[in-house]
Amino acid sequence: MAHQSTNPENPSGKGRWRGYAQAGLIILFIAAAIYLARAPQRAELGPVSAPADAAPSVKVIVPSPTEHVLELDLTGTVTLDRKLAVVSEAEGRVAWVSADFVNGGRIPANEVFVRIDPREYELGVRSAKMAVAKAEAQVQMARRAVGPDAGLLIAEAEAGLGQAEAELALANLQLERTEISLPFDARVMSSELEVGDLVGPPDAVGKLSVLGVVYRPDALQVRVPTRVEDLASLEPAIGRSAEVSTVHGNYEAGVARISSVVALESRLAHVFLKFSDGIPHSDLPVPGTFVEVTIHGPLRDGVFVLPEAAAREQDSIWIVQDGSLRALKPVTIGRSNDGWVVEAFEPGDGVVVSILAGASEGLRVSPDPAPSGQ
Repeated sequence: MAHQSTNPENPSGKGRWRGYAQAGLIILFIAAAIYLARAPQRAELGPVSAPADAAPSVKVIVPSPTEHVLELDLTGTVTLDRKLAVVSEAEGRVAWVSADFVNGGRIPANEVFVRIDPREYELGVRSAKMAVAKAEAQVQMARRAVGPDAGLLIAEAEAGLGQAEAELALANLQLERTEISLPFDARVMSSELEVGDLVGPPDAVGKLSVLGVVYRPDALQVRVPTRVEDLASLEPAIGRSAEVSTVHGNYEAGVARISSVVALESRLAHVFLKFSDGIPHSDLPVPGTFVEVTIHGPLRDGVFVLPEAAAREQDSIWIVQDGSLRALKPVTIGRSNDGWVVEAFEPGDGVVVSILAGASEGLRVSPDPAPSGQ
C-alpha cells in the first residue's frame, strides 16, 4: 500500500520554503521603498536669530563748517550774438576785390576791400559841379538886378544854388560808396564775390545784393548750457568771472547775460560769456569752437562740503544719532568738483557715506569713521 514520505530531505518541501523566503524578501523591499518615498527630503530649520545687540557697521564722516567758493565746471560753444551781411549801396560792376575778403579773412577797420566801377558816378560828380557853377553865375546876375522884383530874383537864384550844391554833395556821396569799407575790424565768414559781378541795393539787384557775411570780434560769445538749479547757486550771476579753455589756449571771460527761456527738449538754460577786452582779436577762438568753462561763484561761509556718496534719494542723507539712523534733507547750495555744498547742520555721530541695504529710520547701526578723503 502506498504512503506519503515525511523525509525532511524531500525535494518538494524544500521548494515550498524557498518560495516563501523569496516572497518575504519582495514584501520587505516594497515596504522599505514606500517608507523612503514618504521620508522628508530636507530638514526644516527654524529661524536663526541674531544677537539682540548686533548692529550693522556703516562708514561715516563728521563734516566741519568751512568757507567755499562754488565753481561750476561746464562745457559750451563759441557763437556769435550778431553778424553783418555786407551789401553795396552803389549799383554797378565790381572792379576790384581784396584777397582778404574770403572765408577766414581779416578786414581792418576803414580799409577798402571792394571797389565798384566809379566812372558813372564820376560823371555824376562832374555834372553836379557844372550845375553849381551855373547856379553861382545866376546868383551874381540876380544881385545886379534893380527894380521891385530884384529881391525875388536874388532869392530864386540862391535857392537854385543851394539845390545844385546839394546835388553835388549827393553825387560825391554816391562816388564814395563805390569804395566799400567797414568802421571796425571784421572777420569774414563767407564771400563768393568776383570781379565783374553786378552789385547794388536789394531793390535793384535782389539776392545778388549780399557781397559776403562778416562779424566783428567783440560779437563773439560763449554759449554754455546749464541746469536752472545751478544758476541759482551763482546769484547774482551777471558779472561773475570765468575761465574759458580750448585746445589752443585759455581766456578770461565774464558772465554777460542769461537766457530768458529754458530749452524745451533739454530743460536747460543758457549762460552767455563775453571775452575780456584785453585779449587781442587775432587770438580769440572762432565760432563753433568747443570750450570748457569754469564759472567762479560767490564765497560761502559756514557750509559743509559733502561727498556725493552721502547723497540718497532726492538729495537726502542718513546721519547717525545716538546709534540710530536718522533721515535728513540738507539745504543744497550747489555742486562742484569739490563735492556737494550744503548749509551746515547738526551731523550727530556722522553722515553715512556707505551703502546700507534695508536702511530705515531708527535702525541701530555702528558708526565707523570713513578713510580720509572719502
